Amino acid sequence: MAEQANVSSIDALETFRADLVRFIEKARVALEDAEGEVRRTRDWLDVDRTQHWSREMKARVKRLENAEAELYNATITRPTETHAFHKMAVAKARRSVEEAEAKIQVLRRWRQQFDNRATPLVRRLDPAFFLVGQHLPKAVHLLGEHIRALQAYSEKAAAPKHVHASESGGDGEGGTA
Repeated sequence: MAEQANVSSIDALETFRADLVRFIEKARVALEDAEGEVRRTRDWLDVDRTQHWSREMKARVKRLENAEAELYNATITRPTETHAFHKMAVAKARRSVEEAEAKIQVLRRWRQQFDNRATPLVRRLDPAFFLVGQHLPKAVHLLGEHIRALQAYSEKAAAPKHVHASESGGDGEGGTA
C-alpha cells in the first residue's frame, strides 16, 4: 500500500475556504463599485451636466434677447440718450452666453476624454470580474470537495487504528489459533 497522507488540519482548509468565500464577496463588491463609479461619472457628464448647460444656455440666450430688446426699445423711445446702462446689460448678457458656450465645449471635451481614458481601464477589470465570478467560485466548490474527501480519508485512516487496538487489547481472548 502507498504511504499514508499526513492530514494535519482540515480545519485550516475549512477556514481558508470560508476566507476565500468572504474575499470573493468583497472583491465582487469592490469591482462593481468601481464599475458603478465610472458609470455614474459618465451619466453625470452625459445627462446631468449636459442638461444643466443646455437649460443654462437657453436661459442666458433669453436674457440676452431681453437685454437687446430693452436696448432697442430705449433707443427708439429716447434716441438722444446714450443708453449706457442698457448697453452694459447687453454686453453682460453676451458674455454670459459666451461663458455658457465655453462650458458646453469643455463638457464635450471632458466627455470625450473620459471615454478615452476610462474605457480601457474598465476593460482591464474584465479578467478580475471573470476570476471572481467564475474561477474562484469553482475553486471554493473544489476545495469543499477536497475537504470532504480528506475528512473521509482521515476517518478511514483513524478507524483501523481503533480496531487494531481493540484486537490486541488485554482481554486475553485474542490468542493464536
